[in-house]
Amino acid sequence: MDVTNFSSQPHWRHCYRNICTDNFVERKHSFPSPFTTSFKTHSRTKKITMSSEVVFNLEYLTRLEESARTLESTPQQRSEMMFKAQREVDAYLEQLSLDHPTGWVIPPKETQGQDKLVQPGQYQVQSGPDRAQSGPDRVQSGPDQVQSGPDQVQSGPDQVQSGRGPHETEPLPIQENGVSIDEVLRDFSRIGNEMEREGHPGHMAYVPGNSTAPAAIGDFLAASFNPYSLNVASCRRAVKMQQMIVQWVGRLFGYPSACAGNLTSGGTVATMVAMTTARDHKVPRSKDYSRSVLYLSELTHDGVAKCLSTLGMREAVVRKVPVDDKYRMDVNILRKFIENDVQNNLLPFLVVATTGTTDVGSVDPVPAIRAVATQYNMWLHVDACYGGFFVLCNSAKHLFEGVETADSIAVDPHKGLYAPFGTGLVLVRNGTLLRNSNTRQHGNYMQDQLTNPEDWNPEDLTFEQSAHFRAPRVLLPLQLYGVATFRDALQEKLELAKYLYLRLKGQAHIQVVEPVLSTVLFRIPGVSDNTNRALLREITTDGRFFITTTTVKGVLYLRVIIFCYRTHRQDVDVFINKVKDAVVKMELPEVEFCHAG
Repeated sequence: MDVTNFSSQPHWRHCYRNICTDNFVERKHSFPSPFTTSFKTHSRTKKITMSSEVVFNLEYLTRLEESARTLESTPQQRSEMMFKAQREVDAYLEQLSLDHPTGWVIPPKETQGQDKLVQPGQYQVQSGPDRAQSGPDRVQSGPDQVQSGPDQVQSGPDQVQSGRGPHETEPLPIQENGVSIDEVLRDFSRIGNEMEREGHPGHMAYVPGNSTAPAAIGDFLAASFNPYSLNVASCRRAVKMQQMIVQWVGRLFGYPSACAGNLTSGGTVATMVAMTTARDHKVPRSKDYSRSVLYLSELTHDGVAKCLSTLGMREAVVRKVPVDDKYRMDVNILRKFIENDVQNNLLPFLVVATTGTTDVGSVDPVPAIRAVATQYNMWLHVDACYGGFFVLCNSAKHLFEGVETADSIAVDPHKGLYAPFGTGLVLVRNGTLLRNSNTRQHGNYMQDQLTNPEDWNPEDLTFEQSAHFRAPRVLLPLQLYGVATFRDALQEKLELAKYLYLRLKGQAHIQVVEPVLSTVLFRIPGVSDNTNRALLREITTDGRFFITTTTVKGVLYLRVIIFCYRTHRQDVDVFINKVKDAVVKMELPEVEFCHAG
């Protein structure tokens, strides 16, 4: 046999197998790579057959194994890494206090193309290896500006801008050779100085995300055990953990045991799974997509309409229904919209009610919307992403009347159950419809897997496959603390919202809207929007609080959401004093107080 030699490397001892003769041979040859194929030809009645000899380099394999075993950490290595990582976590969590001078957020705030920072706030402290500053409109971290996104984006209390600057601090690069755990953690920990600190008690903007220590441990365990959690055959216990969470949430809303659902990456994906089921059930033919109609309120979260494009229904019609004086969907107008669409040969297929609008915290009248949906054979979906887990609170249960009749529900454990970001949940009342829209047809490579048609695998209840094992981040905190702890934490936020409302209600120059859940809107009436934005800047100037504005029915309000589990009455008292001081500083004319709601 003639073996062609391409190598410039030293001679190694090689082993190879002659596939034709199945003889195992050991010889010395030089090759450029671990595998070399050679051929020998046999001439027999003018037929040419070829057999290959695969050359195997044992020494090369040994070197690969030695390198690969680096990934197999020892208990001592794991303990050292976890100890050092926990040290960084503790250093960050110490900053989640109203008394800590760095404030609720320290993103880099230098405007793109400018060399000069806008006047920072009163705090300027050392944080880590670089100086961190927080201020009213511009906050700097590190020696140079750090900006996110290719272009300028809005962030902060008053359209604070961040963009990609010429001296952006970059994360530690991906390199051919690794570095020490200390260097990795030192680089990662800088994120704490370049982010909105959503767990800060003064973070009262958007719908802040929070995470508990048991949830973080749950993620650690999920990543360490790393089961494929979407199929009973792969890990029945992981599937049962997820199903237990889904069924528990279903019972909270009054769903029957025949419901089905899944943990998702968030509320938008949960909504998309529900809308896919609605589409397949109500609009089975794609030729009807262009005349299908989706009905929302003007306060429905923007993620709902976004799902249409992903579902291939970009050409569907979207109707935004006005809200009434309580910021709830006006059912009379909804009915008129539907009647008009039916007369014009359109196909009403889906209406979305919200239990806890993001702007206001208002709750749509679900029973009345259910009646309309039933009359016109429409799917009713309830967006409970923000407000859903307030159903745990006895004082708020009446707000969820009728939700048990909805065809589907989306709710976010990364909001009301304080799980890490990336934790949504979808429920479909008739679980069979959800399964019909998502059942997986396994490839041939899985033909030997033992399956049971009676098993409801999570992979058959969502479009996701190979998803993260999300159950532990939800289940561990519930098991450790008990449901009562979460109920009390959520009830505290409802009470704090009422407390804030009542305190601001008696404040001169302030108009305040009575809260339904934990969101409070207020403003100075009779002045320009710019004056109210100036009030916002004054309140947030020292970085201790982060609130934003919103516009509802054409009126600009300052918006406060009390949702962080670290926010308590003493924090709200400080905020109230900040509002009072800001109003006094603005030297407004003396008027009697007024309030709305």
